[in-house]
Amino acid sequence: MKLGGKIIKLQSSSALVIAAGCTVAFMFLTTIISFVFYHQRMQEANSLLKEAKYSQYDSYVVLISSSDKTDFWQNVYASARDYGREHGIYVDMISDNVDVNYSKAELLEMAIESGCDGILIEGDDDPEIAELLSKAYANHIPVITLEKDIATESRVSYVGVNNYTIANLYASSIKNNLVKQKNVMVVADNTHDDASLNAFVNSVQEAFSDEELPNGPLEFEIRKIENSGPFATEEYIQNLFQKNEVSPIVVCLDEVSTESFYQAMIDYNMVGQILLFGNYESQSIYTGIKQGVIKSTVTMNASSMGESAAKAFIEYRQTGHVSDYINVEPEIIDASNIDAYMEEAENGSN
Repeated sequence: MKLGGKIIKLQSSSALVIAAGCTVAFMFLTTIISFVFYHQRMQEANSLLKEAKYSQYDSYVVLISSSDKTDFWQNVYASARDYGREHGIYVDMISDNVDVNYSKAELLEMAIESGCDGILIEGDDDPEIAELLSKAYANHIPVITLEKDIATESRVSYVGVNNYTIANLYASSIKNNLVKQKNVMVVADNTHDDASLNAFVNSVQEAFSDEELPNGPLEFEIRKIENSGPFATEEYIQNLFQKNEVSPIVVCLDEVSTESFYQAMIDYNMVGQILLFGNYESQSIYTGIKQGVIKSTVTMNASSMGESAAKAFIEYRQTGHVSDYINVEPEIIDASNIDAYMEEAENGSN
């Protein structure tokens, strides 16, 4: 290093100290910038929410799920929004108003900070979500859980299906397609807790308890996809096929894994070698059933769920009370009725 016409040699330890100091300073600056940016985005989002909050409506309700862009949750939202509009309730899906992919917890925090009148949320066992729901309860914001319930007293009602009924629908469909297969793989995303997955398997096994199966009792393996990244499910399922770890019977318990398994079966030339039973409904799943690649899918009536959730909020707002559990009947879609569902979906999009 040259200083004042003289060459000064830095000791190696001094250079390391300077380098370390620069690294720490850079990391600190990056953290500050990220923090400021995040708060700026939060303020922008809250501003959007507050602008819409009471425009020609009596109440403002926010709908939040872990996968807002899927057909199922968009249909739930459309139904809740339309019913709410007829009864003076503005139902909003925050993710449709912002251009950033916020996490479920961040969307929930925005809803609470906006001072909304109610929250409709897909339940899960995430501790961060549970803490935020306790905060909503402390702020006198009624919470209604959808599709999955939560282990907390923070919600006023749960709108969903009876898991035992769902398990029996899967068991019936498996029985109708079973030849000599024995091993069953159950695939679920991280919104499913271990207790509910084990209960599901037990219910399916119970449904087969009186059945004479070709190869004896079915053997179940649960695969839970812990990662929640944007392509985590697709990558996980691709990896199963690459490692040849796929069972001859596969039950998917969410829309994304169903679609991913359907596509992977085509990509890896496994059509006809796997009995695939899906969950939810979408154009892709309809096509898979029509082709015979997906044997059936169990779905909840999204429109019924959205309307029931909006009704539950209105009842609670008017009376201060609402049923603890509101049942939505599950449905099974297979080769026998797929044409009717596809025709209904086509008419709805016209």
